[in-house]
Amino acid sequence: MTRGQKPVAMIGEAKKFAEQMGYRWQENTQADLGYDLFIFKSETACIVRVRQTRYRIDPENSYEELLKDDLRILRALPFPHWFPKELWLRTQHERNWRRLRVYNEIVSEIEWWQPDGYTNPYAGHAPYTKKGE
Repeated sequence: MTRGQKPVAMIGEAKKFAEQMGYRWQENTQADLGYDLFIFKSETACIVRVRQTRYRIDPENSYEELLKDDLRILRALPFPHWFPKELWLRTQHERNWRRLRVYNEIVSEIEWWQPDGYTNPYAGHAPYTKKGE
């Protein structure tokens, strides 16, 4: 999932998604930094990596296994450890984004976030996952 060219069309869709939640965005132009968008509004800011997979996301799978390379890249970014990092994920057949908050030791799927008006229709289908599990 992390090999090949940047998902340009998906990044375009992610920009629109960010705008729907009230964010402004800046696209990353630095090829050596592994994120796609910097999103911000007056209340918050976040680094976002955008990915699409062909395969259905099985709730039994760990995001640590499914997205190993992407998570490693996000965790290695030269930002303070407290700065929010997210991976926005979709499958080919889903029209909704899954927002995954990436921390040093865990990945959590955001189920609902009122400030953004975001509700994940897949909430509860994937557990919090710890690194190494």
